[in-house]
Amino acid sequence: MKGVLFFLGSIFRWPVQKTNEFLIFHVYLLSIYGLTILLRNVGFSLSNFVFTVGLVTPIGYLIYNGLPLDCLDYKSAIKRELSSQN
Repeated sequence: MKGVLFFLGSIFRWPVQKTNEFLIFHVYLLSIYGLTILLRNVGFSLSNFVFTVGLVTPIGYLIYNGLPLDCLDYKSAIKRELSSQN
């Protein structure tokens, strides 16, 4: 339960601590959603593929840039967060 509460708190702290990343991420998601709607209205059958690839791309980008394997382990996440604040 402590891990869930820690990551929930991290989600609430993220927009305040890293506003630029937060805004870029959400503008990206909205643009993927808008592009999917546009492609569906125009009649392209690849709109679902564009949506899926668009949502999976940020995860692939994070893994490519070195997402730690223990990213969901709350003890190591707490250590990383405390070391980044010092």
